[in-house]
Amino acid sequence: MGVEEYKQELDQIIKASVYGSGMSTKAAFLDTVSELLVESELDSEFQNVEYEGVGYRQHRLQLDGYIYNDLDNSMSLALVDYRYDDSIITATEIETIVKRARYFLEDIDYILKYAEESSPGYGLALDINQNVFDIRKYKIYLFSNNQMSSRIKTLEGNQINGIPIEYHVWDITRLYELNEKVNLTEDFEVDFSKFSDKTIPCLAVTSGDDYQGYMACIPGIVLARLYITYGAKLLESNVRSFLQIRGKVNKGIRNTIIKEPTKFFAYNNGITCTATSIDVDNDNGVHVLKSCVNLQIVNGGQTTASLAMALLDKKDSLEQNIKNIYVPMKISVITNENSAELISNISRYANSQNKVSESDLSSNHPYHIRIESLSKSINAPALNGQQYSTHWYYERARGAYAQETHKASISTKKTFEAQNPKKQKFDKTELAKLVNIFDGRPNIASAGGQKAFLYFMQDIAKQWDKNSDSFNEYYFKRIICYKILFRETDTIIKTAEWFNSYKANIVAYSLSKLIDIIKKRYRDKSINFKAIWQNQNISLALRKQLEKLTKFTHDFLIDDSREVQNVTEWAKRPNCWLRFESLQFPLDAEFVSELVSNSEIIEEKVSAKKLQKELNLDRAMIELYKIKSSVWINLQKWNVVHKVLSPTESDLIRVATKINANYFPTEKQCVRILQVLERARDEGFPE
Repeated sequence: MGVEEYKQELDQIIKASVYGSGMSTKAAFLDTVSELLVESELDSEFQNVEYEGVGYRQHRLQLDGYIYNDLDNSMSLALVDYRYDDSIITATEIETIVKRARYFLEDIDYILKYAEESSPGYGLALDINQNVFDIRKYKIYLFSNNQMSSRIKTLEGNQINGIPIEYHVWDITRLYELNEKVNLTEDFEVDFSKFSDKTIPCLAVTSGDDYQGYMACIPGIVLARLYITYGAKLLESNVRSFLQIRGKVNKGIRNTIIKEPTKFFAYNNGITCTATSIDVDNDNGVHVLKSCVNLQIVNGGQTTASLAMALLDKKDSLEQNIKNIYVPMKISVITNENSAELISNISRYANSQNKVSESDLSSNHPYHIRIESLSKSINAPALNGQQYSTHWYYERARGAYAQETHKASISTKKTFEAQNPKKQKFDKTELAKLVNIFDGRPNIASAGGQKAFLYFMQDIAKQWDKNSDSFNEYYFKRIICYKILFRETDTIIKTAEWFNSYKANIVAYSLSKLIDIIKKRYRDKSINFKAIWQNQNISLALRKQLEKLTKFTHDFLIDDSREVQNVTEWAKRPNCWLRFESLQFPLDAEFVSELVSNSEIIEEKVSAKKLQKELNLDRAMIELYKIKSSVWINLQKWNVVHKVLSPTESDLIRVATKINANYFPTEKQCVRILQVLERARDEGFPE
């Protein structure tokens, strides 16, 4: 696929998003490219804020999104230039557009004086004006679906109020290259001598053809300055995601910095790092670390961030304390072609003590595989005389939908898209948002796709371990009903006379509120989700109820009594939901009469769980049949040495060794045998 094909495909994705979610073209485009940057670990997720205005010098102001990244104290502002032609973006046009974001920063006082308080840009301007964010750098991004002129090489940075500004232009060519997994980031080398005159003694521990291991002791001042200089670039993706959830400063670490800096080495577990190369020198018979290429901290992000934040905090004057701190440092130098997988494993195992696991951070969890499988097997009802059923397509991996017909003929592609309409496609970010909303967490759903997904997965992983059979056909249909409710609520809001902004927050809070009211006031009742599934739409009574509730929600979110002036940020706060949850709101008698008994739902859930259990047993038998007999024999021999399996588990493996044309274990035995094999693999069984 070339750039032109990618542009056409991207345009189709944007159109489908606009149609399916009701968001604007700009917002849909920003969401798409934002996800691309997040997955490529180049930045965090942009918060949509569409603002246009005129400054005090009649300059045009524009802002389409923002991120505040507390890992490196940077504020990123996004501008979208979405065109419906193939024109080239000239240097003059780029300069004109990026200035609109700069003018937004320069004219904050003017915006606060003349802009509507309910406008999205007002809240952000107020937060910046009141120093809610500790901003040390501005990044202005321009995203476009067209190509920029080849004459443009770089955009020189400048400053505003003493804070540096850097500019990033992402045109369609650059987005295409990123989409094709081209590594746009250059190798970076850390020269430790530039951060302190203190040396870093190190010891070579182990080495091989593709791996070298070192132990070192890094001065706290060096680690803090490294983080201040490189920020999130130093942190491997799992650590970065973990810190975004847990916060940037650990109180225990800070107390040690303040009260007992010389005991930091004793109290702290240290940091685990990877690098692609390392330079070690000899200083009077002692090996010292000079430099590393592509240094990544895969465990110890909170230690690193806390030292940096303590150094930046001028109130306590902790620089001298930090100079007395030393941190244990393990470095793995990875050089082979399998480096990505090896680094991932190092990160996974190093973080296991902090419960940052694949279950928490990955879309490869069996839950997502189950949802993907259900999406391909369950037919939505045919409506309006349609002669064929359709699917609600779950895109577990980004780009999977397009890949389905990448090399297919035109007729095959049309057939696939007819059976899997783009308006019925949803991904893991949308899934997480829906579950968070209907589980009563609208504040988390408002926190952005990435953070919402991480919270969601931590909860789902626990539920899966408890009872994976709960995730079945009934569950999948309920998720689709959530999406239909979300879609229709979105449409109600954007067509309302009172609507101005904050649509996503109003949708989330309205639906969470509706579910909460029913649970508390009508405990034996529920929304008729079965009817929503059958009609692929909501009833007139439910629509009228949502029209009233969304207006009530809107008025609450923009009420002057809110704790945070920026409505978007206010919606992310737990207190926002707690306060809204406590408010009284009467439901219409017509809507209440449509509620169904929970006993019907319980019966349906039990039946679906039983069916899923039977399916799992069938799949276990098929999976076991595929495994070679030599695996079971090798596992028996391995266990004689390692003694990992219990007597019962050993008996099950003995059963597996007897599988032949005339004998096969029972369904339940198949499940247990596979579980034993998985446990052995976790304990190191190499097969």
